[in-house]
Amino acid sequence: MGIAVIYGSSRKNGNSEQLAKRLVEGFEVDHIHLSDYNIAPIADYRHSEQGPYPDDDYHHVIERVLAQDVLVFTTPIYWYGASGQTKTFIDRWSQSLRENKTEFLAKFAAKTAYVIGIGDDEPHLKGLPLVQQFQYIFGYTGTNFAGYILGKGNKPGDILQDAVSLAAVEQIREKWRSVADQDGFNL
Repeated sequence: MGIAVIYGSSRKNGNSEQLAKRLVEGFEVDHIHLSDYNIAPIADYRHSEQGPYPDDDYHHVIERVLAQDVLVFTTPIYWYGASGQTKTFIDRWSQSLRENKTEFLAKFAAKTAYVIGIGDDEPHLKGLPLVQQFQYIFGYTGTNFAGYILGKGNKPGDILQDAVSLAAVEQIREKWRSVADQDGFNL
């Protein structure tokens, strides 16, 4: 069971990253920090001849994501949604859909996904639009949306005081350990 964690924060070792690392500790993981890559905004070619897509790191990153079985999208909650880096990466999926929709959707349909969103202002309520956005995204791609964690944090380390989020992490880890034991996956 390979896991890709897609970090959407511009801050290294922030609350969303700390919680995600706690979630995947001991598992085989590809840590993908979107802030380490140049991913340009989508150029909309839906109603015109396909122009040149940006020459950037998108294809490298999406290949790493699609190589794993489980995807964990982790982002700060900015204005009730995902970070700009996360949204830009997902917007570029439109490029992959145009290049080979059938293959792209088939690959995503074989994935299981989770979302971690961290905010400071009532994230368990105000993070619900983030969750709903990912529900629609995964519904379109056919991805199994297996769960989410909305946590409270502002300064780095605050998330480690959120007992509800930490308990949710342990529930998911237990589920993964059980699947790994049943199916013989490496941890």
